Amino acid sequence: MTEKNSYKVVVGIDFGTSRSGFAWGFVGDKREEIHGHSDWADYKTDSAILLLKEGEGDMNQGAKLVKIHSFGETAIRDYCNMREDQELRNKYELFRYYKMALYRKEDNVKSVEGNLFPVLDVFSFALQMLKQISTEYMNKFLPSKISEEKIRWVITLPAIWSEEAKSIMRKCAYQGTLIDNEDSKQLILIHEPEAAAIEGYIGAQKIVDEEVFKKGKVMILDAGSGTIDITILDIDKYGNDQKNIKILIPAQGGSMGSGVIDKKFIEFIGKFLEREDLDNIGDFGDLFDSWIIAKHRINNRSPKERIPVKFSIPESLLGNKTLKEYVSKWNQGKTKKNDADFISVSPMNRSAIKISKKYLHSFFEEPVNQVIDCVKQIFVKHKDLNDIQNIFMVGSYSNSQVLETRVRETFEAQPYNIKVLKGTNPGRAIVCGAVRYGLNPSTIRSRTYAYNYGLNWYPRFNPKKHKQSKKLEIQGNELCKDCFQPLIKKNIPIDSNYVSPKEYSTVGNHLMIEIYRSNIEMDPDTVYYIDDNGFEKFGSTLIENIKEEGDKIGNITIEFKFGGTMIEIEVTNKKTNQSFPAQIKYGTNSLN
Repeated sequence: MTEKNSYKVVVGIDFGTSRSGFAWGFVGDKREEIHGHSDWADYKTDSAILLLKEGEGDMNQGAKLVKIHSFGETAIRDYCNMREDQELRNKYELFRYYKMALYRKEDNVKSVEGNLFPVLDVFSFALQMLKQISTEYMNKFLPSKISEEKIRWVITLPAIWSEEAKSIMRKCAYQGTLIDNEDSKQLILIHEPEAAAIEGYIGAQKIVDEEVFKKGKVMILDAGSGTIDITILDIDKYGNDQKNIKILIPAQGGSMGSGVIDKKFIEFIGKFLEREDLDNIGDFGDLFDSWIIAKHRINNRSPKERIPVKFSIPESLLGNKTLKEYVSKWNQGKTKKNDADFISVSPMNRSAIKISKKYLHSFFEEPVNQVIDCVKQIFVKHKDLNDIQNIFMVGSYSNSQVLETRVRETFEAQPYNIKVLKGTNPGRAIVCGAVRYGLNPSTIRSRTYAYNYGLNWYPRFNPKKHKQSKKLEIQGNELCKDCFQPLIKKNIPIDSNYVSPKEYSTVGNHLMIEIYRSNIEMDPDTVYYIDDNGFEKFGSTLIENIKEEGDKIGNITIEFKFGGTMIEIEVTNKKTNQSFPAQIKYGTNSLN
């Protein structure tokens, strides 16, 4: 396995809902320069992927995805070029906006054609393609090709994702050939708001560094197309001016990114054109791209915003009616003077419609209110963090003038009086921060968890402390079953290298360890049980081949590692002193 000091380059991959990309930096580069794809805006392209399949239909008919055809904007263009050749088109599947399937814990994802395929396959092919594109592009600028084992990979993911989703991402990276085993140290994961904070704090944005990342607390509002991730950081400096970041609260947020607003636009166009199949029509992509550009500029609070937005409607979307007929039907009963949703045909371009920015602004109202309410709830829930002086906005959604204006109006005023700032490249901050984290993972000093994590434990039975119904006798010993033994407690900062070791002795050769969690406030003097209300099974790990041949008892130490991007387990055989990682099999029951 490649050791840390033998890596030559770190490649960060920002795998986004709507856009994905990469950047890289060289180990030991004193200038700390970050490089990316110069032809991609913010080093990113569309997350679309076009895949060749074997068989007809989808996975339910036995079809399989077998090979990558193209990725990004190229994939969309290639897919559109296939429209006239139905036989050719039937051999390929285009996937867009598939990342959120992992957040929603879905096993399968729909293609643009409406066919179902495994999430694991689509993600793996996407990561494989990003690996291929990044290494080929990077090697163009190098005197000699860098071998794969000299590359450390860093993948960003939403902080609100579950441990299971993070584990699946590692599995996809393995299937996508980034690493040679799922536990490889060659791949590390980083939460998106943490990556953005690193870029703003120690990156090239000196103005942000001076204004936001002074010693103290700062809220990171990471607004992407799929999710909103919000967390609070404590910035400090330690010996030799080393900069460190503490994660003070577990990430808050949810699936309230700008994709919710995009969906409202799609619903509007579908209603206007009287059709429900827009996702399956290639020409809708051009119209949607026009919306993405307009979306960031809309803000009806400025006098200049009275000018309507113009959208060209491709002829292929019109069906048997003319554009004028659609407009006429839409405007029935409406007046241009009084109705914000009144639509007119552009006199300069008869294939385009003009829509008031006031009406388009209405698409934002509910989704933006959700973001504002989410931030407010954090201040209500964490009243001890009332000394925050800055909110730092990152992510592609931060480019929206509507969102930025609302955040400023709400939190720069009473009672908050918090300054709101953005980086110079909010869409690029995450991927660049991922590279910097890969170059120096110790930048994140500690993290905080939303749950208490612990084990199903069998201590000696104490009639003064334990329930009589939990008494269990094994080989003459009185034990208490189903006790919850905490490993860490929620809302308490855990050092990034924190380890909670537990020693086990067993007469068997295998041992099943069950991990439980709870979000209740725990009293240190109270005994809790895994079947109490508010507790759920988080996962389990099976430790095999514990004893050496001839041993009566096997002795192992299990180290539960918290404070990193993922919860990890490492097992050490005390007789041989050999250590190996243990896989967590995730499985939860609903909280009672």
